[in-house]
Amino acid sequence: MRVLFWVMIFGLALPAQAALYKWVDVQGRTHYSDTLPQQATGRANVELDKQGLTVRQNAGTMTPEQRQLHAAEQARLQQELQTKTEQKRRDTALLNTYTTPAEIDLARDRNLEQAKLTINSNQIQLRQIRARQAQLDQQMAVSARDKRPIPAHVTETRDANAREIVRLEGIIAQKRKEMTGTRAKFDADKARFIELTGTTR
Repeated sequence: MRVLFWVMIFGLALPAQAALYKWVDVQGRTHYSDTLPQQATGRANVELDKQGLTVRQNAGTMTPEQRQLHAAEQARLQQELQTKTEQKRRDTALLNTYTTPAEIDLARDRNLEQAKLTINSNQIQLRQIRARQAQLDQQMAVSARDKRPIPAHVTETRDANAREIVRLEGIIAQKRKEMTGTRAKFDADKARFIELTGTTR
């Protein structure tokens, strides 16, 4: 009420065409004046008519630091909007794909099954190659004991087997990592589905 009172007093005291300016100083105090003083230069202000109604809002000149903060805030808001939009898209896809949490469990198990088959197949190959390596090691040990030269093909085969063992072990490790990621993804989808629908069955 006090502010409105002063606005009305200023308005009555000014000629009809004069403007009244409202601005805030560096200490946060609000001022009203018929002209903008030097200390208001570059600061945001509002131009009022004699009735105290806003005629124009003038944005202040931002310092480099203020511009940097403004740009950072705009980038943050943009990222926040993108995150919300992406989450909404995922939620929509989730609700359109499944009708119950049990369906999510079934989808998870189907995705894991292929990885399990790949792991089992590679483990069988790995056992076979390791068995052959053991035979080659024994053959090389006998040759060394008898001080006979080791045939070149034995050494080459053993080296090739060693490389194949490394390859198969890498595939198995990768598939196990993928399975861990798959479980985490479907667990997160299931938790989000329950959160959105309120159903656990």
